Order: sequence, then C-alpha cells, then structure tokens
Amino acid sequence: MDRLYRSEIPAIAKALEKQRLVDEYRDMREHWAFLDGILGLAAGLSGKKRKPKLTSPDDFLSKDFEKSVERILKEAQPAKQTDWASLVEDVKAPRA
Repeated sequence: MDRLYRSEIPAIAKALEKQRLVDEYRDMREHWAFLDGILGLAAGLSGKKRKPKLTSPDDFLSKDFEKSVERILKEAQPAKQTDWASLVEDVKAPRA
C-alpha cells in the first residue's frame, strides 16, 4: 500500500465529508419517502370526500440541505464534452 503524504489528508477528509453528506441525504430521503407513503395511505383510507394533499419526500427536507447536496453532485459529475472532430468529419464527408 502506498503511503499518504500529509498534504493529501485534507483532500481525503473533504471527499469523505462530501460522501457522508450524500449518503445522509439518500437515507433521509428514503425515510421520508416511506413516511410520505404511510401518510398518503392513511389519508386515502380516512374516508373523507376531500382529495388528500399530494406530498413528496422533498417537502420534508430542508431546501438549504438539498441545495448543498445538489452542488456536491454537480461537482462530482464530469462536464459533458462534445466530440466536435467527428461531427465535422460527418459534415465534410461526401454523400453518396
């Protein structure tokens, strides 16, 4: 196993913190989705004539927390790059 340098430790700690935050968001969303399903079932079985209010798991989560997780997920995804060379070749190619 390679040795870690002291300068690498903060970057590793930051990456682990981001991963923990994303995992925590996923867990919270799953728990609230379950609760939302139970509440929807209870509202449907209550026998009231009024249409129950539709909710989603995101209604129970903090908007600031969601924004921070979205920002982390956007940072993790590589930017989509278009292969312009192949597109130019297709345009230049004579049509038969």
